[in-house]
Amino acid sequence: MRDIVATIQAEQDEVIRLPHRGVVVIEGGPGTGKTAVALHRVAYLLYTQRERLSRQGVLVVGPNPGFLRYIGEVLPSLGETDVVFATPGELFPGVRTEREDTPRVQALKGGLSALDLLAAAVADRQELPAVPIDVELEDVTVPLTAPIADRARQRARDAGLPHNEARPVFHRALVDALVAPALDLIGLDWPELAADVRRELTGHPDVRRAVDVLWPLLTPQELLADLYAGRCLALGHPELHRDDPTAWTVSDVPLLDEAAELLGSDGTAERRAAEERRRAVEYAQGVLHVIDTDAEMYEEDLRAVDLVNAEWLADRHTAPDHRVLAERAAADREWTYGHIVVDEAQELSGMDWRVLARRGPNRSMTIVGDLAQRQSAAGARDWGTVLRPLAGDRWQYRGLTVNYRTPAEIMAYAAGALAEVDPTAVPPTSVRHGEPPLEVVGADPESFRPDTGTFAVITPTGPLTPRAAKGLEFDTVVVVDPERMSPAERYVALTRATRRLVVVRS
Repeated sequence: MRDIVATIQAEQDEVIRLPHRGVVVIEGGPGTGKTAVALHRVAYLLYTQRERLSRQGVLVVGPNPGFLRYIGEVLPSLGETDVVFATPGELFPGVRTEREDTPRVQALKGGLSALDLLAAAVADRQELPAVPIDVELEDVTVPLTAPIADRARQRARDAGLPHNEARPVFHRALVDALVAPALDLIGLDWPELAADVRRELTGHPDVRRAVDVLWPLLTPQELLADLYAGRCLALGHPELHRDDPTAWTVSDVPLLDEAAELLGSDGTAERRAAEERRRAVEYAQGVLHVIDTDAEMYEEDLRAVDLVNAEWLADRHTAPDHRVLAERAAADREWTYGHIVVDEAQELSGMDWRVLARRGPNRSMTIVGDLAQRQSAAGARDWGTVLRPLAGDRWQYRGLTVNYRTPAEIMAYAAGALAEVDPTAVPPTSVRHGEPPLEVVGADPESFRPDTGTFAVITPTGPLTPRAAKGLEFDTVVVVDPERMSPAERYVALTRATRRLVVVRS
């Protein structure tokens, strides 16, 4: 990485300076420097489009925390700091996860059919009463029946609002539907009486409790937890059931983000802001009262309230947000970035791309990947299928063909795994030579620890798997039990070494 950053090559420089303002796909095999090219392109765009990007910042999405730590110093070393680094498991504020679903569940959650599942989950929370709910008015008790609730539910759904924002519509619709039955029970139909009944129903605790049950306020976390805890069974997806419904996986993050769109605001942030504002104004009023009391004591004609009011004073002394742009952006789900970089983009699902589309509505993106290294069951199989719904024809493809990292002998060995992934794929051309790979049976990988340089042991399961090693490089790499890895995992594992590769077969 350091060598490539210091010595950008011609085919790389052409991509860095590409004037295209939409989505640029940079595909290349292991060691072609595509990550360094992407980061240099970001630095170039930040230089040439400084005014726009400095206001919005840049989002860099990488495959794992280790990779982000690895590249985290590159942009700062190029003078750029308005950058948010995140894995796909960190794109929903408040959630940080590296936990993976099984391939079957991963494919279900990552496919666009998950949109129908989420819509069904929301509709499932817009319920009808199994038995009538009694609303005890001053004169009569009105039964809130399933047909009455159904009419109110349809009216709320027809409003076309997110679930939480449609809740007041449902409340009003319930009240409207209950007025006539109440008047029938009373036996009178006077306009004045109807207005009185409507007012009583609007604030009635029985009606409010019914709304809480039939059309509850929901957060994205509550919606998914309830789905995984058991409602998935009734919706025909028992594979989603789990004992700990809030043990979020990487595949849950785009579902949480999509749920936030479907649900809309639950009012918590607005209520908190209103309460903070109320307290600030109340405090300012107290300050002004103290000042004016002193003025009256000394019989002064000019009072503080003649010059300022409590609202102005509260605004004047509200603490400013001193967080840097990257901190503010990372905490705000609705923040939109000036440019987005996605590394190992072949791993992202269709639902992941919807999250990124919301984060980057201008579709200014640099996408880095290698389809031959795809490990996710929900990942990309071709770039056109991924990008046409996202950007239409506003995307360009550039390929990198020269491998600056992996010695030719190691690359020739890894080509066998590549052929299993895609028989038509052509491995990148290595420009370096080194020791040929060593095959060992039943050996201890610790015995191959070198005296100098970086060293890693990649295993099918454990601390450093092929997925966790994505995007990383080491001087010496020991790959244990490659036969227990998928072809794509083997290809990734075998191409991490810059000098020496040891293959251990048990």
